[in-house]
Amino acid sequence: MLKHLVYWKVCQNGTIEDRKKVCEEFSKKTEYLKTIIPQIKEAKVGFNINEGDVFHVCIDSVFNNVDELNEYINNPEHLKVREYMNSVAYDKTVFDYEF
Repeated sequence: MLKHLVYWKVCQNGTIEDRKKVCEEFSKKTEYLKTIIPQIKEAKVGFNINEGDVFHVCIDSVFNNVDELNEYINNPEHLKVREYMNSVAYDKTVFDYEF
């Protein structure tokens, strides 16, 4: 199994409410992806309750293996969601590990 974690800093000049709206929108988009991309075994979106210079939004997802992760990453519907997150984010980090 493979854990895929992505963290974003969003709405650089926005308020906490702006960031929460991004998280809500991203959550909706993720729930949709879960219904159409079978490679996603689990996916949860979270909003960081800590303030300051932190990553604001994350996705914690699970795939069977790297090949299935890559299928997800290259899926046209996922690419649309990625485009959305890229439009609101100003920093991002990714962490993948096998378990």
